[in-house]
Amino acid sequence: MLLFTKLVGAAIGFHAKLAVRTIEKNRDVILGIKIRLDRDITRDHDIAALRLAREASDAVKLPLMVHIGDTYSPLKDILPMLNKGDVVTHCFRGEPGGILDAKGRVIPAVRSAVERGVHLDVGHGQGSFSFATADKAMQQGVLPGTISSDLHTSDVNGPVFDLATTLSKFLHLGLTLEQVIERAATNPANVFGFPSGLGTLREGAEADVAVWMLSEGYYEFVDSLDSKRIGHRKLMPLATVKSGRLYGSSSIARISG
Repeated sequence: MLLFTKLVGAAIGFHAKLAVRTIEKNRDVILGIKIRLDRDITRDHDIAALRLAREASDAVKLPLMVHIGDTYSPLKDILPMLNKGDVVTHCFRGEPGGILDAKGRVIPAVRSAVERGVHLDVGHGQGSFSFATADKAMQQGVLPGTISSDLHTSDVNGPVFDLATTLSKFLHLGLTLEQVIERAATNPANVFGFPSGLGTLREGAEADVAVWMLSEGYYEFVDSLDSKRIGHRKLMPLATVKSGRLYGSSSIARISG
């Protein structure tokens, strides 16, 4: 089972050909292209930047991940440029620029994108996950295809903490344990073309395994807008196995005990 927090990508600014050359030289570690579309980065040139990212993605035949949020252009103009296999990250953000309209309805362009095979990724992060947005979207039948934490130095002490906590929030939101694990392991491995055998526990697969315990109790979960929810199930990390090797003496003791 492969569990990860951030997807590998190629940085792309405004030089598609240079990005393509970099990718071709590093195919062993680059699994996709990510472009961040927000006013601080692309300003009013987001569509032009997206066209360049699209050009590079098509040239190397790798998925394109698009960071949405405070974009200059509306999503209805951005999403039609994405193809089957591409990814929209920060899909459940709570601020303007997300997948809901002013009345809390999933915008038609989002449904069209999902129907043609565009994947929705959570990308929790410091400012990109709202319980309210996730509630409304999921009640309308729009589920994330992948669940990632977007863990970094600014959110490791909250509200993200780790991937296990992020997944536990989706248990609270109504996904089953099987659905949560699929969106953290199998789906990402398939979407981003990881080497065969990752994201699964099949016999003969690469032995990359996260060992967790599903604990029951009284747990407070916080989203990126400081909204709090009380859940009663939480995934607790016990051990990590990488290429068949078990890491962490305390984890070993907890498992054997």
